Amino acid sequence: MVIIRPRRRTTGRTLTVTETLRQRIQAGLHLGTLVPGDRLPSIRAVTGELHAGSRMVMAAYRQLAAEGLVRLQARSGVFIEAESHRRDDLLPEVATWVIEVFLRGLARSIPPTELRRQARRCLDRVRVRAACVECNRDQLHALCRQLHDDYGFDAVGLDVNALGPGKPISRSAVEVDVIVTTRFHAAEAHRLGRRLHRPVIVVALDTVLVAEVRRMLAQGGVWWVCTDPRFAAKLPYLFPGSCVNPIVVGRDSLDAVPAEAMVYATRAAAERLPQGWRAGQVVTIPRVFSSETARALLTLRIRRNLEAAPASRAHRLRSSDNNS
Repeated sequence: MVIIRPRRRTTGRTLTVTETLRQRIQAGLHLGTLVPGDRLPSIRAVTGELHAGSRMVMAAYRQLAAEGLVRLQARSGVFIEAESHRRDDLLPEVATWVIEVFLRGLARSIPPTELRRQARRCLDRVRVRAACVECNRDQLHALCRQLHDDYGFDAVGLDVNALGPGKPISRSAVEVDVIVTTRFHAAEAHRLGRRLHRPVIVVALDTVLVAEVRRMLAQGGVWWVCTDPRFAAKLPYLFPGSCVNPIVVGRDSLDAVPAEAMVYATRAAAERLPQGWRAGQVVTIPRVFSSETARALLTLRIRRNLEAAPASRAHRLRSSDNNS
């Protein structure tokens, strides 16, 4: 039985503290620096670090507990909740978000039934096609996968080395709606955008995730498994001054990785690692986009769907006239 509890009103400052803690915990879980059962900083420690009142920090932890992300234990502290428990308890929290959206619709005289139809119009009418521009297979694979899995884009990868002057552009790239790249190849992507008359989105990374990676790197070296030597050569520029040891699948021996080392793998490399290697204790990072990038991608998809609505209605009207 799913119980939906009324959502407590929270202040803007409490929401900020809650979001900060949520992002840190999720980043730690993604990166493997936190695991279920780990004890989190005490209320006193968070109060001093974030310059927030103890009641505000306690309210933030209680909100995260309601979401199933953490567990509060009297006289013991705050702990990361087990993953299975998080999956079971997340639905009521999602339900409260949906209720809030429906209430906002009702305040504008839009009933939930109509709001559901409007939401489908925003997402389901057309597929957005994206060309991802990067210089290596690992980042191309990661960009395409996140665009497809999280945002429903049809994404193709374009190696920046194939975009030189006079080189032909593949048909799949010509037909895209948007070009997506990282800051390393913004110039090449913008040139392609001008050539194809397409918008360009330069992906920004989640700042909390990046800060967590840098904090971890400062504590000691890590091993990063990838598939493309070009990504291995790029790692020092991604994390300057850090001790990152690249391993290229198919070129380097996996036996070179120390048994006790922290190991990261790109999404492309993770799919090629031997089953059961290191008992599965390899960290991959499925989501890296910042909230600003997510907003830009969602805005583009919704705009494309809404623009397609009048054209779809006109097509139906023409078909009806032809059949009559």
